[in-house]
Amino acid sequence: MTAPASTKSPSEIISAFEAFARPLFEESGIPGVSLGIILPGGDHILNLGVTSVENPLPITSDTLFQIGSTTKTFTSLLISVLEAEGKLRLSDRIRDHLPDFKLRDESVAANVTILDLLSHQGGFQGDLFEDTGDGDDALAKVLDILAESRQVVPLRGHWSYNNAGFYVVGRVAEVVTGLTYEAAVTERLFRPLGMDHSMFSVNEIMTHRFAAGHNKIGDRLEIQRPWLMMRSVGPAGSISSTVSDMLRYAHYVLSGTMPATDVTNAAPVSDAPPALDGYGKPLKVAPVAQSLLPQVDRPKLWSPVRPIGISMNGFPGMPGQMAQSWFNDSYPGATIISHGGTTLGQTSDFWLSPGQHVGFISLTNAGAGHALGRKLGDWLKREVLGLTPQEHPVHIPASLAEFTGSHERVGMTSKIGVSQEGAGLILSLPDDLTGGTLSAPLSFIAPETALISSGDLKGYAVEFLRNEQGSVDFIRVAGRLFPRDAASGPESNGVEPTA
Repeated sequence: MTAPASTKSPSEIISAFEAFARPLFEESGIPGVSLGIILPGGDHILNLGVTSVENPLPITSDTLFQIGSTTKTFTSLLISVLEAEGKLRLSDRIRDHLPDFKLRDESVAANVTILDLLSHQGGFQGDLFEDTGDGDDALAKVLDILAESRQVVPLRGHWSYNNAGFYVVGRVAEVVTGLTYEAAVTERLFRPLGMDHSMFSVNEIMTHRFAAGHNKIGDRLEIQRPWLMMRSVGPAGSISSTVSDMLRYAHYVLSGTMPATDVTNAAPVSDAPPALDGYGKPLKVAPVAQSLLPQVDRPKLWSPVRPIGISMNGFPGMPGQMAQSWFNDSYPGATIISHGGTTLGQTSDFWLSPGQHVGFISLTNAGAGHALGRKLGDWLKREVLGLTPQEHPVHIPASLAEFTGSHERVGMTSKIGVSQEGAGLILSLPDDLTGGTLSAPLSFIAPETALISSGDLKGYAVEFLRNEQGSVDFIRVAGRLFPRDAASGPESNGVEPTA
């Protein structure tokens, strides 16, 4: 799984990377990509393509992309800054700050902690996407909806990726700071880190060069309309940023690097130019010198909290761990922490190796951008860190029938199916963009673990989780948990019609 790390110079590595990346990008059909590479010898940016197929502008280092769920690492860092300020602790129960917090399961509502939610352990419905408007009460309103949502597994039970938990944490940040979530992130993180091209509101984004999202519908590449980013999901995935700003963030995470500031000549707060949070609300601007970012215990951010089964962002089939919002993958000789993001029409991939001071950023304006990001990132892991995927022997289950059936997408009417086709299994996934179904063949590498063996999702894991009686009652696909449909069993051997 490891080979000797590269002895090439940074310039040789970058030259080889560009020679690999350019034809791969051309073959991908993606309109534009902004790539950042961190090496011990310095940073390199490669921008390819255009912002939009209809109104094309060249991608630049200051082109804004939606980073999606990579936002979660900023929410996590905000909480650590507030802990350094003495406003909360990671071990605090949510009700210590939100006394009226409610869930269907009272015991979970009473006992779930901030760290539980930052590590996706709440066990309630995670994919809850309800637009509660652009008002400052958007997070408070979505928590009222969450209160009626289903508890899928017990607190700290089977691990499952959970967006809604971050809405709760973001609301905690609002209450303890007296600011909106967006203002708190801008004040505590963006401004001290010099991230002046990172923002939330489309009203602000549209005044800069930004990438329009694109989706592939059949053989056509179509602009994503409208630009969709609900304020209610903000702490889970609403930041738009640039490769330049993400490099500044990466260097802070890796080494604590802060922008150089002449404190003696810093303008007093009263003389600072007016600043808004993107929704027209003034920020309480603090000088960089007052930031507590340098006091954050950065390694604690990626210290493992629990195993999660198969890794989300590592090589196919390897085990992974969840930290304080970061995914932690341990390789022989290297640790890689990562997060990615998917919005309608845009994707981000972001990983760092703190011990080796190596990092990778990919921002694309296409819904299928992760396939490109993975190939480019894996090249860097191989050529710079000497990491290679493990070969997995093919496992042949004694019976395929026990794995077939349909599974609920909690909160949605469409289902995920597993059916037998010849001597193999097929995973059927609803395509929410077209209303159709995507089919992916599975190849088992262990008794309860299979990998998707072809297509854009190649390498993603499907885990079959059994109950105490030995029957499969959940599948976990790309980190998300889907309970077996109560009306489904091995004999159904297929997928129920999608909505």
